[in-house]
Amino acid sequence: MLNLYRKIGIWGDSIFKGVVFDEVKGAYKLLAAGAIESAARILNIPVLNKSRFGNTIGRGKGQLERALKDGLDCDLVMLEYGGNDCDLDWAAISEDPSLDHQPKTPLSLFKETFYQMIVLLRQYGIEPVLASLPPLHSQRYFDFIVSRGLNSDNIMSFLGDVEKIYRHQEAYSLAVTTLAATEKCLYAPVREAFLDVRNFPAYICADGIHPNEKGHLLMQNVLTGMVPT
Repeated sequence: MLNLYRKIGIWGDSIFKGVVFDEVKGAYKLLAAGAIESAARILNIPVLNKSRFGNTIGRGKGQLERALKDGLDCDLVMLEYGGNDCDLDWAAISEDPSLDHQPKTPLSLFKETFYQMIVLLRQYGIEPVLASLPPLHSQRYFDFIVSRGLNSDNIMSFLGDVEKIYRHQEAYSLAVTTLAATEKCLYAPVREAFLDVRNFPAYICADGIHPNEKGHLLMQNVLTGMVPT
């Protein structure tokens, strides 16, 4: 799919930036060759990776608008957002789970902003391709959250059950998948690849949200059109 294009831009968050969680050091680090860089090398295509750690779709849209005004030289741009958009203020939830806590980007605003980015790219003659989100591991993410000293009982009271974390994030990924279909965009089935492997938690870091090195190889295979082994 990607080898049909001259130059590709990537607008996303830490997942496509190549960030992984180093379990030994207890900190995030950048892979020397994440999925994007590895796929670009294999396909021999120049890639401009503008993904940023912590990016929401609102920030990404602003960054894309500035790049387009400055003469962005790409004929395809891949969009990968949702992981930070669906995130919640866990410290505030820990303090008072009875309040109406909203995600960083409410789902309706997420859909509308994503649609605006698709329209914007097409106005500039650039083909958009949408990537679904890798699934998160609810229990690992919950444990990671409460390991920072938050009240686990209060957070669980807000959630109802730990798998609510998975379902909440899945709604954002499904929104991307639906947009790709309704707007007839090219689509990178990242989530589907993770769910298709026998043991997807083996492809996810200890923080429960970032793909590990094995996960990046899986994403690389998706992007290059290879069949994962």
